[in-house]
This record gives sequence, structure tokens and C-alpha cells, in this order.
Amino acid sequence: MSTVVDAPLSQVELQNAILEFARERDTGYLGTSGPSGVHVSPVKYFVDPELNIYIHSRGGTKFDNVAVNQRVCLLISTPFADDFHEIKGVQLFGRAKVADASSQLYEMAEELCPWEHEEDVRMIHVTVTEAVYVDRLNGKGIKQRWYRL
Repeated sequence: MSTVVDAPLSQVELQNAILEFARERDTGYLGTSGPSGVHVSPVKYFVDPELNIYIHSRGGTKFDNVAVNQRVCLLISTPFADDFHEIKGVQLFGRAKVADASSQLYEMAEELCPWEHEEDVRMIHVTVTEAVYVDRLNGKGIKQRWYRL
């Protein structure tokens, strides 16, 4: 059963916890839905201070799906500890769009990108609108929803 701590984190504290957790990693799983059905792809991502997500990729089903359905979910998590309850992670829900290499959004994202990548990649930008954060490690029992204000 999922529980929320007795004194839930404020939305600002929760956003900071989500941002810190997401910045500690660079790999997640992007869920999309479109003409090919539901599709989940492992992706390398980075995040900006406002909790927007940027994903470089060469292409594939995720791009086809985003072209017809902008609603996406990026899952970031630790591996499970001793059982299926001990985990820490976040599901980030939002609206995705593909940024062309000549766009201002793409250029801005390139300034934030923490790694080198090949030139022939495309970019998906996700404006995160809500998230579900779970921290069940070290005796914590947090499961809390965050909304962009």
C-alpha cells in the first residue's frame, strides 16, 4: 500500500527533491502513445532548473508518437533494494515537442547539455506538468504528487 508521510513535503520542497533526484541521473524510460500503440524507450536526458526535460535521440517510434500525441511520461528510478517496496523514483508527466536543430529552443538546450553528442540527433523537450515522487528507501514512506503551479 502506498502511503504519504504525515507531514507531506511542501510543493517547493517536493519540486527540489524531484529536481535533485533527476539531476543525479541521466537515464530514464520515456513512455509515449501513438499510431504504433504504447511505446517505452530507454533515453538519456538532462533537466533544467524549472524541471523541463531534454532528450537527444536519432529518432524512432517515440518521435512518431509525439507527433500525434504530446502526452508523455518519463520514469526515473533506482533499482529495487531487498524487495519490491524499497525503491526511490519519480514519474514525470508532461507535454513533449520535437525541437528542430535550427530552433531557439534547441540552441538554448545545447547550452545546458552536460555532454557531447553527435550532430545528427534530434531533441525532444518535455514541459513537465506534474510528477509522482516515491521514496521508500531507509525507512521513508513518501509517495506524493507534485503539480506545476
